[in-house]
Amino acid sequence: MKNNKRKNEIIEDFNSSASVFSKWKPSKSFSNIFEKSVLNSLKSLNKSGKIDVLEVGCGHGTWSESINQLDFSKKINYTGIDFSRKRIEAAKKKYIKDKNTKFIVSDYLSYKVNKKYDLIFFIEVFQYIHVNDFSKFFKKTTELLKDQGHIVIIDKEKYSIHSLKIYLGKLFRKLPFYYGHVHYPSFDHLEAFGRSFGLRSVKRIKVKEFNAIIFEAKN
Repeated sequence: MKNNKRKNEIIEDFNSSASVFSKWKPSKSFSNIFEKSVLNSLKSLNKSGKIDVLEVGCGHGTWSESINQLDFSKKINYTGIDFSRKRIEAAKKKYIKDKNTKFIVSDYLSYKVNKKYDLIFFIEVFQYIHVNDFSKFFKKTTELLKDQGHIVIIDKEKYSIHSLKIYLGKLFRKLPFYYGHVHYPSFDHLEAFGRSFGLRSVKRIKVKEFNAIIFEAKN
């Protein structure tokens, strides 16, 4: 019950802030770590057939634009899901120009699809997931991943100056309302979870305040 209440509060925050984030553009360092993790993973997965990609918590769809700028983007089937209906509506209005791109309103854990993906990525998603639910997300992700497929998680680190600033900002009520449920994950913890689900940790990357980890599904 408590987790459902928290999820509904996060959805409400996301819907309320949809107009704010529809104008958002990533910083240079954010774009840099996206390129070094997600885009480089896509390049390593580039093959003769189609590449199926799922972005979990796609928000208003900004990162789909970067994927569509790749020179082999016509081979990529991109799906973005988010449980905020207003953010998905904003994504559809702004970015759905290609027939290989689609956005869906869905809770990831109840998302049903008759296919598997070459790449599944999460950008600033685990900061909203309660640590008790990490295993559910890894289980779901491994079920949806093809053999030798990649998982990329980008977020900020729990044990960092940035995390401390967020904690103090919430304590003294100096942050916007949509930071209320943010709790950054430990990347050591994420790596341990991935390994416990049979994933191979390929690389960890850090660019300023952003961290990324890349996993690969074993055969």
